[in-house]
Amino acid sequence: MMSVLVPGLLATSVLIVTGFKQFTAFQKGEMRDMQAMLFGALGLVLSVVVVIIGLAENGGRPTTGLMGTLLGALLMLVVMATSLKQPVNILLIGVAPFTGLFTAIAATFNTPSDLALIDSKTLFHVITSIVAYGAVAFAGTLSILVTWHHQKLKERPMTPLLTNLPPLDAMEVLFLRAVQTAWLTLTVALISGIVYVDNFWAQNLAHKTALSGLAWLGMSLALWQHFQDGGVTRIMRKTAVIAAGLLCVGYLGSKAILEFLL
Repeated sequence: MMSVLVPGLLATSVLIVTGFKQFTAFQKGEMRDMQAMLFGALGLVLSVVVVIIGLAENGGRPTTGLMGTLLGALLMLVVMATSLKQPVNILLIGVAPFTGLFTAIAATFNTPSDLALIDSKTLFHVITSIVAYGAVAFAGTLSILVTWHHQKLKERPMTPLLTNLPPLDAMEVLFLRAVQTAWLTLTVALISGIVYVDNFWAQNLAHKTALSGLAWLGMSLALWQHFQDGGVTRIMRKTAVIAAGLLCVGYLGSKAILEFLL
């Protein structure tokens, strides 16, 4: 247990510092902060180490903390990779502490789950699901940034922070690509679950399946809105946030209840 405790708590500390550094830069009207990026990269590596060690200790069986850490690490990777071309570093203010929270849970409550070891087909479904959850979560968080951008454009005079952002059109195109990717990966995850997972419709998976299906419908509605109106509408942005919330509740929330309360 101690083997995951040290890197877990260290990752939590580094990720909290990452969010704080980025927030400080945000208050100064800066989008990019090199120290926040360096701390973020270190926190990302440490969180992946926590997942690897935690899974090894549990015989490959996931826990709420480990799955949340993995999802957070995926989000961190997407945000940091995207920030190389578009200044979306502001998302680290929320994503980094979110990942840090789950690394703390993984480090201190790394109790084995009652899930059996999975075969290669089920593993494919798990991997595609994690990628889909990460894509949906990124689309949801990016939607919040685009909405904030819309609101700030109405203010006068323009702040230095807003002038450092790319054009709103570019941010909306990035958001649209994120929604398209989220819809595609979530579709693959649901199909792989139906085809490969024998108990996909079992009682203990029914709520996750239902909420994942609702999230898929939400992403489909968002894309339909774009097809109908030819742009990124307010309803489209709200739908992306709701879909991300449904997946978070459907998997991490329900898993936490089963693991810690029942």
